[in-house]
Amino acid sequence: MGRNERGRKIFLAVHRYIGLFAGAVFVLIGLSGGLLAFREDIDEWLNAPLMRVEPPTPAVMRPLDEILAAATAAMPAESRPERITLPRHAKAAAVIAYMIETDDLDSSFRQVFVDPYRAEVTGDRLLAHGDDVFAQPLVQIVMAFHWTLLLGVNNAYLIGCLGIALFVSIMLGLSLWLPRNGDWRMGLTIKWGASRERIVYDAHRSVSAYFAILLLATLATGIAMIFKPATHSLATLISPVRPEPDFGRSTPIDGRAPIGLDAAVASADRIFPKGRLHWVLLPSGDDGVYVVGKQSESEPSRAKTFRNVGVDRYSGSVLQIQDRDDFTAGERLLEWLFPLHCGEAFGVPGRALVALTGLAPLALYVTGFLRWRQKRRARRK
Repeated sequence: MGRNERGRKIFLAVHRYIGLFAGAVFVLIGLSGGLLAFREDIDEWLNAPLMRVEPPTPAVMRPLDEILAAATAAMPAESRPERITLPRHAKAAAVIAYMIETDDLDSSFRQVFVDPYRAEVTGDRLLAHGDDVFAQPLVQIVMAFHWTLLLGVNNAYLIGCLGIALFVSIMLGLSLWLPRNGDWRMGLTIKWGASRERIVYDAHRSVSAYFAILLLATLATGIAMIFKPATHSLATLISPVRPEPDFGRSTPIDGRAPIGLDAAVASADRIFPKGRLHWVLLPSGDDGVYVVGKQSESEPSRAKTFRNVGVDRYSGSVLQIQDRDDFTAGERLLEWLFPLHCGEAFGVPGRALVALTGLAPLALYVTGFLRWRQKRRARRK
């Protein structure tokens, strides 16, 4: 047997056994990831009475201070409001996240939804409580399953190791995909009139060829996010990566009450006059600060923003600025990981492509398993 043929048999064996065992888990991760590409839409659809509102004509939002006051009035007395996230579209409610310290030493994290046009509460729900995964909303449960298989955050590295094995398997599959006669078009088509064995073989090769780059990209970004410290160290090899910004501390002023949300946003608007108001992180303690996020159209992420302004809660002065336009190459790499992984960096088409890619592991596993069974039967005969 020639050296190339021996190498091919080794590649095939490694590819086969990774696929048979790790591939089954990959199917579940892929299907859950495909759903999560449209996680906000699914969450709103499942919880429409809470999360959707009917805008009036004209659709004018109430002041942020009124929206926060309505939410605070609906919270228990011991609650601590943490963040207000503005509606992502005209028919969405504003979301105020808050925390409650409980007797079991695990904090409860909850959300209040407020109609931004009428400053009226539409509902309240539990977001997370300790390690009780199944107390979360369905989308949060699917997300926890996607990156930890419900084994807990501390065991997420197991999924990362599985991802590395699958990444290697796909690379080996690509090397095996290359037709021996050099006609690569044979690896992209299915001979529907051929035998059942040939159709299964062609289907496995074709699906892998069409989705290999997308699968590799989602695996690579997922692995990078799970092994975040290592990814951070690698990013520093490209360029300096600064630590998370410290937005400063507020200085109490005798006889002066804290400013409100609208005044804090007005201070941030002087720094970032353009962009959509995405969120306001609320002060924690007497020396806490407002952190106002103004999301730009050019940002790849829709779930968060890296254009933030720290505002003193008493004087309204700007204490610190985070501007993604000043990011280094390494910081931009880290910024793009999640938006690439879920497809939101490219809008609805990107999300749809990721959702479709989530079906690819199922197709590959089914065709690969059938092909393995066919070859076993042939060897027995």
